[in-house]
This record gives sequence, structure tokens and C-alpha cells, in this order.
Amino acid sequence: MEKKRLACFGKRKIYPFFYFCTMYYSYVLYNLENHRFHYGFTVDLKQTEKAHNEGLIEDTRGIKPWSIIYQEPCGSKNEAIRRIRFYRTIAGQRFLKRILNF
Repeated sequence: MEKKRLACFGKRKIYPFFYFCTMYYSYVLYNLENHRFHYGFTVDLKQTEKAHNEGLIEDTRGIKPWSIIYQEPCGSKNEAIRRIRFYRTIAGQRFLKRILNF
């Protein structure tokens, strides 16, 4: 039985494509009582929403309950961060209002 090895060119290793395929999500949380928004990114949406509602996240600790009103899959962490920065701009607010019918 032959062992499979990763291709190696010099000091740089070539990994299989699926090795780097972690899906990130940018999300928007909304609080109905205070009409506040919170923007973030995560790998696990259910766990993140639960953490926000249990008060484990410092930014949203004093305000409950939160619900995810928008989520967008992103190919990388940097792309998810770029989407969050966009949501915080005036153009991003218009985009969210149009999509969510606020």
C-alpha cells in the first residue's frame, strides 16, 4: 500500500483544496426591544446567536434577546470582515434596508 504524500516544491507545501475550505458567515443581529443592530462574522451561526443571547459576548451583554436577521456566506475571513465594514457604511445600511424591508 502506497502512502499519499503532499507535493512539495522547495520549502512550500501544496495542500489539497478542501484543507482551506472553512466557510465564514457575516451576519446581522437585531434586537426588537431597543431597535439595535450588531454586525459580526463567524463559522457557526447557531453557536454565535446562542452566545450573544447568553451574554458571553461583551458587546451585546446588556441587551437581550438578539436574533439573526441576515446572514451571508463568505469564502474567507477577510471577505467576511469586508462585508461587515460595508454594512456599517451608509450604502450598506441602504442595502440592508432594501433587502430586509425595514
